[in-house]
Amino acid sequence: MSGHKFYAPKGVGALYVREGVPFEKMQDGGHQEKDKRAGTENVAEIVGLGKAIEEIYQKYDEYNTKLQNLRDLYIQKVESIFPQAKLNGDRINRLPGNSSFSFPGINAQELLLDLDARGICASAGSACSTGNPEPSHVLTALGLPSNLAQGTLRVTFGKDNTKEDIEYLVESLKEILIDKTKQ
Repeated sequence: MSGHKFYAPKGVGALYVREGVPFEKMQDGGHQEKDKRAGTENVAEIVGLGKAIEEIYQKYDEYNTKLQNLRDLYIQKVESIFPQAKLNGDRINRLPGNSSFSFPGINAQELLLDLDARGICASAGSACSTGNPEPSHVLTALGLPSNLAQGTLRVTFGKDNTKEDIEYLVESLKEILIDKTKQ
């Protein structure tokens, strides 16, 4: 697990390997972690990882409810303004703060630049295809045609996001996408 996904320092993470599962180290050197990795552990970041897990766990239900509410508000607003947009994945059984829409006729890379100019961080495609200009293999495996997969915007909400952020995001999408469809 990547620590930055739950507000631990960037660059720290954890790997759980079940007993009996074959596991070879990727880097030779020292014999840390029962000879499973080489190098000196970054104790400060590891402590930060533990503290982040502790804090998220203490407010887990409250945190998830907030994220689900923000996600659901965003989905509802996008669908009401852009009926042609396709929600990717299950409407309910999805990560609480995650939403992925495909917009027909839109280049998601261009959309990201426009959103970035407005101070909005988002991603194109699927998480496992970030940075790849080709359509996401995950989205095409779900049955999306390549041209629709290339118009996919993935938004993830976090603990600091608010309803006002959703309003600003949706209003920005409305302005950008309406302008793009006029071109």
